[in-house]
Amino acid sequence: MSGKRIENDEQLQNSLNWLLEKAKELDHPLMDGEAKEVLMAKYDFVSEKVEEYRREQTLRAFPQLQDNTQQENVVEEAKERTEPVGEKEPAQEPIKAVNLSAWLDD
Repeated sequence: MSGKRIENDEQLQNSLNWLLEKAKELDHPLMDGEAKEVLMAKYDFVSEKVEEYRREQTLRAFPQLQDNTQQENVVEEAKERTEPVGEKEPAQEPIKAVNLSAWLDD
């Protein structure tokens, strides 16, 4: 990959095979914690590049999605600005006392 970027389907397939192989390694219970962190960072990087390539290919195949994607980003940004920081919990109704001794009289 030149420039740390997936440029064709062959590189995509190689990246997907690498991800599958490394996922198995990451799942190994005896893997050292530091080595796992380093490998996970590489895994995340390659995974991100795969997603970028797929997104680019989808937008090339369906150019009408380009406008929708930009509009969705604007809407999401607007929502993020208008949403309150803290979420309020719904008010709970007071718990009513129940007389359980009534059934003992039977």
